[in-house]
Amino acid sequence: DTYRSPRKGTASAERYKRLSNREREVFQLVAEGHSTRQIADMLCVSISTIKSHRAKIMEKLEIYSPVKLVHFAIQLGLVDPEL
Repeated sequence: DTYRSPRKGTASAERYKRLSNREREVFQLVAEGHSTRQIADMLCVSISTIKSHRAKIMEKLEIYSPVKLVHFAIQLGLVDPEL
């Protein structure tokens, strides 16, 4: 339901700050492994809205691979790689 704040003082955290609150929420859910449809249902928005958010997230973070997005979230401490 909520997302954690990234570790302070890192270059990754600075890039993360580029995201809007909604983009951070979507990023968290993507990193947790939820599908586009699941995220759309959870946030009560259309699939195309989530696709748009994902595209903006990737552009702002300069990361264009879903796998690298998850890796970035792990670096930030937003998700536990053991789960």
